[in-house]
Amino acid sequence: MADERDRDEPLPYGRRRRTAASALVAILVALALGALFNAPAMKKTALELPFGGERSFRLALVDPLAVVSHWLFLDRPARLTAALLGRPDPGPGDVPAVVVVTPKPKPSRSGKPKHGDKEKPLPKPFKGHPMHLYIAGDSMMGLPGMALVNLSNRTKLIKPLLDYHISSGLCRPDFFNWPAQLQRQAKAFDAGAAAVMFGANDNQAVQTPSGKVYQFETGGWKKEYRRRVSDAIQILFDQGVRRIYWIGQPIMPEATFNRQMKVLNDIYRSEIEKHPGVQYIDAYGLLSNGSGGYSQYLPDSDGEMQKVREADGEHLTYAGGLRIAEAVIAAVKKEWFTKKPKPEAGEASPPPGETTTPAP
Repeated sequence: MADERDRDEPLPYGRRRRTAASALVAILVALALGALFNAPAMKKTALELPFGGERSFRLALVDPLAVVSHWLFLDRPARLTAALLGRPDPGPGDVPAVVVVTPKPKPSRSGKPKHGDKEKPLPKPFKGHPMHLYIAGDSMMGLPGMALVNLSNRTKLIKPLLDYHISSGLCRPDFFNWPAQLQRQAKAFDAGAAAVMFGANDNQAVQTPSGKVYQFETGGWKKEYRRRVSDAIQILFDQGVRRIYWIGQPIMPEATFNRQMKVLNDIYRSEIEKHPGVQYIDAYGLLSNGSGGYSQYLPDSDGEMQKVREADGEHLTYAGGLRIAEAVIAAVKKEWFTKKPKPEAGEASPPPGETTTPAP
């Protein structure tokens, strides 16, 4: 009975207070360790936010944690685990620099400067030697890219490679580095032509190489974004790409977003005019209705209505993507599948008895 009374007696107040304090300390230590172990991922999340006050505030909080975590080697377990499982590094990665060298135009025999390879005949694809078409962009390129892959494969003279990445664009190479990706993929694939589509995620601020941040649509933003478009074009040309088909943004349902896409399309058009060998594909016109407005449904060639936009109103269905893909493939055929002239010295020609096959 005495033992039972002893167990039922409450702890003295001082002991209860020490027990509660110990529990609180244990909780705080666990939270601190958790924050330190997770600091790289927290910093990566903060860095991926749009430029602005929230991003700056979060970085101010997590930067010191990331430094301490690195000093104490507490960021190593997560990175080692990710490496062993074949997963991406949980922390922020380095953004590789891509040096773009714009060649000076060489004077032609007429005395006028010439740019790119426009004056050189394109090597015509034939059986066994297809033209390599690199297809790149953000999520808006997903279904148009798939449709373009299917149309390319049907010709049997085009070998396509689809490379699209969700939430990416030209504004944030710290999130996804398109200049490095274009350089790496176009060279490895030995692309003869490229179809690209960017912009749906680029209605946000940009940071210049000097660290200056410009908000969307400001003069500084337009200048920096034009440079990035021009650099993307030059990077592809530097990797041996002969023709680029730059797809503009389609009409959007929401007025503000639609106006922003028009700003981007104007930049694409004006920059493309400076680069021979680049053709603009007007997705805005292709996805507009008869009065130039927005519609989720558009008539096909037989007059039957087909859904061309997904439920969000922005992304394209396969039928909508097919409209863009058909415009791209028509432009490709016009340039690459015309009657083949006599091959120049050093240029590959079809084997004896084999002629260039026109695309179906």
